[in-house]
Amino acid sequence: MNATERRIHDAAVRLFAERGHTELSVSDLASEAGVARGTLYRNVESVDGLYEQVRMQLAIDVHERVNEVMGASGITDPALRLATGIRLLVRHAHENPAMGRFFVRFGLTDESLREMLSGPPLRDLNEGIDAGRYTAERGRDLSIASMIMGTTVAAIWMALEGHQGWREASSDAAELILIALGIAPGEARALATTPLPSASLTA
Repeated sequence: MNATERRIHDAAVRLFAERGHTELSVSDLASEAGVARGTLYRNVESVDGLYEQVRMQLAIDVHERVNEVMGASGITDPALRLATGIRLLVRHAHENPAMGRFFVRFGLTDESLREMLSGPPLRDLNEGIDAGRYTAERGRDLSIASMIMGTTVAAIWMALEGHQGWREASSDAAELILIALGIAPGEARALATTPLPSASLTA
């Protein structure tokens, strides 16, 4: 995205998160983005389809950045990758509250679930199953993905609402998910509290 498209995208995320629904007017979006209506029309194919574009772009951005951070940090163990990815996402939501609220509002949707079932998180999960890291069985993708998403979204909500700091919320979520997948509690705690890479998900 160019700078103007990014500005409009970020404004849409804020409005979707604040309002909790996917309908926006051209006037509201142009005002929030600080651009003229003509500029908006030149950079957005359809305001009606903007929610889908924003949701897909967020998913792409997060997956790409998580993979980049993992690669740069040399993290290859599937269980540590899962724990680290969860914690990075909660930290990212803490650093970008509007995006965090977007995840809380729209993270538990059919579209988000489909993206997880076809994206890097589930590939890491199945690698862990195949490697014997987890006692969970293949073929339960939908249930496992729902559990991971629900727990992660809840951790983001806890952090944004001030019920826990993001570090505690993210580590607790990662630990509980790993235990549910069959990692021994002591190891799950160690993996969920391993120092995070310093690199942010914000490009």
